[in-house]
Amino acid sequence: MKVGDLVELSSAGRGTGYCQTMRKKTGIIVEIRESGMYPIDVHWFDGPGKVRHRRANLKFLSKTQKK
Repeated sequence: MKVGDLVELSSAGRGTGYCQTMRKKTGIIVEIRESGMYPIDVHWFDGPGKVRHRRANLKFLSKTQKK
């Protein structure tokens, strides 16, 4: 993953309590740090704003979204 990628929560992320407000939301990666427990900053659209995540809690946004 790199800055500018569109993401959504992975199944691991959907099962995490602090990620509940980001379910079914789309985000964009705004920063990636070299170290730390939560190195990826994601800005969530129509959600809580900027939140730090682990890589395991995120997946690339599917190109074909079901509506």
